[in-house]
Amino acid sequence: MKRERLYFREIIGSYSSEEIYKKVRPKEKKDFTLNPHKGFATFQNFNGDPLFGEGNDRDNLPMDAAGPLKFEFKKKKPEFVDGHLPTTIAYCRWFWSVFEPEEGKFNWDMIEKALKVCEIRGQTLQIRLMPFGSKNQPQLPEWYIKKAPLRKSKKTGLYEPDYDEPTYFKYWSRVIENFAEKFANHPNLEIFDIAFIGPWGEGAGEIKEKTVEKFINMYLKFFDKKILLTNIDGYQFIYGTKRGTGWRCDCFGDMRNAGYGVVPNGLGWNHMFDFYPKQIVKARENWKYAPVVLETCHTPLFWYENDMPLEFFDFIIEQGLKYHCSVFMPKYTRIPNLYREKFVKFANQMGYLFVIRQLKFEKRLKEKKKFKYEIWIENIGVAPLYKNKYKFAFKFKQGKKEEIGYSSQDITNWMPGDIWFEEELVLNKNFEDGYIEVYVGIVDKEKNIPKIKFAIENLEKDGWFFMEKVEKNT
Repeated sequence: MKRERLYFREIIGSYSSEEIYKKVRPKEKKDFTLNPHKGFATFQNFNGDPLFGEGNDRDNLPMDAAGPLKFEFKKKKPEFVDGHLPTTIAYCRWFWSVFEPEEGKFNWDMIEKALKVCEIRGQTLQIRLMPFGSKNQPQLPEWYIKKAPLRKSKKTGLYEPDYDEPTYFKYWSRVIENFAEKFANHPNLEIFDIAFIGPWGEGAGEIKEKTVEKFINMYLKFFDKKILLTNIDGYQFIYGTKRGTGWRCDCFGDMRNAGYGVVPNGLGWNHMFDFYPKQIVKARENWKYAPVVLETCHTPLFWYENDMPLEFFDFIIEQGLKYHCSVFMPKYTRIPNLYREKFVKFANQMGYLFVIRQLKFEKRLKEKKKFKYEIWIENIGVAPLYKNKYKFAFKFKQGKKEEIGYSSQDITNWMPGDIWFEEELVLNKNFEDGYIEVYVGIVDKEKNIPKIKFAIENLEKDGWFFMEKVEKNT
């Protein structure tokens, strides 16, 4: 004990009373942080719009129709109101007969308007273009039915394209190319689904593997693979994820237990146990490079009204985080109060979530204009940020003088866990002798304003975080 006291006394005494460094340790924000490109998504609707009804049958809900065609260009805040969570993402999908009602005559008016509404409501847009729907939903365009070979699906009984026949590829690839010319680089396009087989384009159909590869290669020709999502069904999932696309599933949360006459009662086939695990292991590393998006099976309201045990709900959330999901789309119906708090935590943890643990920098600018620092940031989410339109930045302010300095960091490489780096920034402005305020933020590279919020307390209203002051002496 005596030696320990002596040791600490010697160490403490060895430091100079002159402060050389400044250290800042922001306090982590524990409640919900609303950020772009992650969290819950509205469906066939936008922030602030009325929720869909209380119906349980997902195939007959109005949200499974042809997508929004009427739009309200009013600003509405993404708040915790009306039984839904605030979001920064909208998801809409439209059928072929809507956007190409006549051969070669494309109508993208609804896409342009949806993107505009998203801009007004603080959202980006995920899009799926679908060849046709299920029973009682829009089918293939009339002009295509008259012109191209069809076959009757053994599974659905619907007439669908002959996927392996060149005519279908010719016309569907023209759709995708025409769409890409207009929207592939649109700043508000969040994600684009690969969808060309079966009802809703989700994969239920007979098609050769070589044909699947041909279609997916076509999508990759026109879009960045980080924007594309392959559905989890069939060979399209295997090939698409092998090529580096993200992936999505369309029945997340399916915990059905009926197994009468097949397996023991209570242990029936369902997606969460019998399908998703064996598929996901085939693409277990893709989340590091492209997003994972989950679409609810039925709706959370359906789960609640059909007495799904709460331990099932907890298991579903646990699996979603294990999948490294960035987005969950619950079909824009009411979130039951029983699930609300757990869903808020789920939305907060999915995708990325950055916390500044410590910033250390020299008290005085080195060689008058050099700001040298080291920083520890932790991504406490389950995935990286996939969009490369942002930069980690410092704002230096002295009176009316301001300068923004960019880190050389590629923040899309900030995986879950610790991020530590050291840098030296050179200030260009002619600041006067005295103190300069230091702020940090993650900014949009084009607009130079913070867009990604750190999960720390006391952020400024504009999104910057005031760290400390650095001293300039000539």
